[in-house]
Amino acid sequence: MRLIKSSVAALLLLALIGPATALAAAPVRDVISGSEVIDDFCGTGQTVVVSSSGVINWFEGAGWGHVQDTWTNPESGISVTTSWAGGGKFKLVEHDDGSYTWVTERMGLPDKIRPDGGGPLTLDAGLVIFQDHFDADDNYLGTEVEIVGGPHPGLDPGYDWCDVMIEALGL
Repeated sequence: MRLIKSSVAALLLLALIGPATALAAAPVRDVISGSEVIDDFCGTGQTVVVSSSGVINWFEGAGWGHVQDTWTNPESGISVTTSWAGGGKFKLVEHDDGSYTWVTERMGLPDKIRPDGGGPLTLDAGLVIFQDHFDADDNYLGTEVEIVGGPHPGLDPGYDWCDVMIEALGL
């Protein structure tokens, strides 16, 4: 499942997993490599094979890298590549009442979906800032999103990654 998270949830990886890793002793190099079979891709009941490769370099308060996944429908041979590149900076802001906020600045190319041999179906690029709020008991309170630049269709309310991938893979 880690391979899938590396790209499918790249934004979440950097926004949620990244801060804990990024604050560890720096630098840390995370090499992504391998493949896996997904028997029920996006709830379709169809099988998809995903192969992943890339590198994420974690530093204190930041992470940068590139990950590419190739998703293949084994019945038709249709493949789709998803990738992200760039990184982010992470900062913990502690409040007087014990609550806290993780501020994540995500830069680069958070998500690109491209069928093999074709142009991009989606292209998420630029700078976006997330503020994830938690109370003093570590309960998640919500996220504020500030889009600073670039197209970010993945943040549009009606966007569904699975819908795009299901159609592109011919499932």
